Amino acid sequence: MRIRLLLAVFVAAASAVLSAQAFDLKLGQWEYAIKMQMPPEALASLPPAARAMMQQQQTTRSCLTAQDLQDLNLAKNDDDECKVTSKKITGNAADIVLQCTGDNPGTKTMHVERLSAESMRGTLKSTGGKGPGEIAITGKWVAAACK
Repeated sequence: MRIRLLLAVFVAAASAVLSAQAFDLKLGQWEYAIKMQMPPEALASLPPAARAMMQQQQTTRSCLTAQDLQDLNLAKNDDDECKVTSKKITGNAADIVLQCTGDNPGTKTMHVERLSAESMRGTLKSTGGKGPGEIAITGKWVAAACK
């Protein structure tokens, strides 16, 4: 589903960029809370079950490895048709722009902030493709070992 694809792009790019740029995030298991935000007219056009899912906060986990940090692996996601076109690191914040082609063409813009070695927050805004959308994400480190 669209939210999983956007989350994969966000988590991979944010984790890799922030950690590789000396943001000092801990390695291991991270948990992310995701809240999808859509324009009211886009929500109204969805079937009730899909609308309810989009309005609920979702949680997922991801593993941040030393290899992710070493490789600055920005393409570690399910969407091989998205390429990083720019990134800017300023202090504890990163801004990343991806250009996507294929079935869901458009631009994805991420803003990520390192709150501590064990927490981050950010937004992922998308335009084009299936319409505008925004995801708010908070992440927290939960364990040294990945499951």
